[in-house]
Amino acid sequence: MFKKENIPKKKIIISKMIIENVKVLEETLANIKGKKTINLIPTMGNLHEGHLSLIKKSQKKGYVSLVSIYVNPLQFSEKNDFKTYPRTLKKDLVLLKKHNVDLIFLPKKNFADTTFSVDIGKLGNKLCGIDRPSHFSGVVLIILKFLNLIQPNFLTLGEKDYQQILVIKKLIKDFFFKTKLIIVPTCREKNGLALSSRNQLISDKKKHLTKVIFETLNTIAFDAENFGLKENKINFFRQKLLKLGFEKVNYIEVLKEENLSELDDIPSKCRIFISITIDGVRLIDNIAVRKKLVKQKGLIRTAGKRVNS
Repeated sequence: MFKKENIPKKKIIISKMIIENVKVLEETLANIKGKKTINLIPTMGNLHEGHLSLIKKSQKKGYVSLVSIYVNPLQFSEKNDFKTYPRTLKKDLVLLKKHNVDLIFLPKKNFADTTFSVDIGKLGNKLCGIDRPSHFSGVVLIILKFLNLIQPNFLTLGEKDYQQILVIKKLIKDFFFKTKLIIVPTCREKNGLALSSRNQLISDKKKHLTKVIFETLNTIAFDAENFGLKENKINFFRQKLLKLGFEKVNYIEVLKEENLSELDDIPSKCRIFISITIDGVRLIDNIAVRKKLVKQKGLIRTAGKRVNS
């Protein structure tokens, strides 16, 4: 299988290594930095095609792909959510070997230990941050550790977690990290459901409902671009999802893509965000709207179209 923490100090050898020790990781990276481009792909394991798309993007560019697997306890607001999160380490390692990943970092359980806390600000108080108040601060603390420890040239993330992307982008900017982000489009199942490690927790009885999530996003985008979307129409979609059998609609929002602020009369690139709960599983998704939108007189519409008084 993989070699484990067996590192020649003077040779630049990237030999499909599993590394669990921070010092060993530092020594390994010291032999690579300045000679090869390092791309960090942080994951919580239970890998699927979405994760593999991040790896393939890195490999296509010829980067050293460093995949981390760490179920971060700091980003879970509920203990049961952390406890039930799927863990499939053996299967993950086989998959990473099959796809020729260069380095795998498996931080120990105490990797998250810290007495510090982080206030994310406005970006962390919207969407997922409303009912998961400690989520993004937990994400940021671990990403801070990764960026300081690894100092990667690139950090690759999936577009499904768009709010997280903006939070990390601001983190990198505000703390003067030189790491650049690579964003990979969302991978989906045949019915349009965004791939997630949590999808397997949904029962077969309810799985057929999940196609409605992507359909709802596209319908809202189509209406906004072509007819205009009244704000109360979003509540219609919310009620429709509940009637279909979803336990909870956490949010459906049309927000500015740049900073998740509310729409106004300034034409802006926008995204539609959705989060629902089904079978006790919280799912998120988002899509970009192709045309710039404005909001005037309670109507979300394409910039340039006139609104009747």
